Amino acid sequence: MGKLYNNILVPYDGSVHSQKALKMAVNMASAFDSALHLVNVIDVSAVSPPGQIHSKNTRKTLDQIKSTVKTSIESYLQKIQKDYVDSGVIVKGFVLEGDITGKLLKFTQDHDIDLVIIGSKGLSGVSKIKTLGSVSRKVSELAKCPVIIVR
Repeated sequence: MGKLYNNILVPYDGSVHSQKALKMAVNMASAFDSALHLVNVIDVSAVSPPGQIHSKNTRKTLDQIKSTVKTSIESYLQKIQKDYVDSGVIVKGFVLEGDITGKLLKFTQDHDIDLVIIGSKGLSGVSKIKTLGSVSRKVSELAKCPVIIVR
């Protein structure tokens, strides 16, 4: 039998709950010699108000916002990776785009994720409005691997 948890996924958005999830995941990854996958999903629907008229300029502005957000998230994830280099835990960062729950579930399948450690509440959208944990609830219901929800 191989390792119990080869690949652990932590959906990470910088919220307090995702930081707690990351700490727990680092401890588990260290104990089980697992690779840690930090994933941030940019939900474009949160950037673009529904019913907005999409002119070429609007689309260009949205692409610029996405590009800026993606770049800042990537550098943030790289900083976290560097922070854990000395711990011996392998941390890989990914920035995805689209429906948060759908992307996370697809990621678990595509990367042979054995365990998901997710914060009970996260940040959603550009305005950082707190959601009621709908993503963590959906992921826990639909993922094909164990899910730990951190409060």
